[in-house]
Amino acid sequence: MENCFEKISESILEQEFSIIDNFLSEDLAAALLLEAQADYLAGEFDKAKIGKGIEKKRISEIRGDEVKWLQRDAATKAQLDFWNILDGIRAHLSEFFRIHLERSEHHFAIYPPGSFYTKHLDQFQGAANRIFSVILYLNPAWKKGDGGELRIYLPGDQHMDVEPLYNRLIIFKSDSVEHEVLLSHSHRTSLTGWIRRDKLIY
Repeated sequence: MENCFEKISESILEQEFSIIDNFLSEDLAAALLLEAQADYLAGEFDKAKIGKGIEKKRISEIRGDEVKWLQRDAATKAQLDFWNILDGIRAHLSEFFRIHLERSEHHFAIYPPGSFYTKHLDQFQGAANRIFSVILYLNPAWKKGDGGELRIYLPGDQHMDVEPLYNRLIIFKSDSVEHEVLLSHSHRTSLTGWIRRDKLIY
């Protein structure tokens, strides 16, 4: 796993993002997928919103995903196992880039058919707390034509589309990597979050 952490750090340094396939053990990835599916069927997801604090609002023309935020003190074993792995990545990135990284936060996200998320940055304007964005894809049956790819915008008016393949992890800089989620034609599931520099305030 340490070699994986080093690969992530060096890739982010070189191109501002890193993609790792087959990131988790099969058992852990399968457990997270089952939990996301069960929570969704139980109605525990909410319509995602944009903005922060009291300014948050739902705008379907911008994003159409549904999310369930995870709480570490109420996490399942699978969620804690994932969180602990992210703690290792966070510590490695903190040392590699010489920046303080306090914590990570995560939510399950599902894009129903017909949903998308237009081009954006993950760092809120006027804020500097989200440092790295993290996405773990949980789509074992995804195939070309299902949509929901992550489009990353590159220098020189270029872009690349990342397929949301099962157990694929992507980490990128929250303040500089513009991206969007292309139109999804099937349910697209992920565990998404951010590595942050600020403390959690209750």
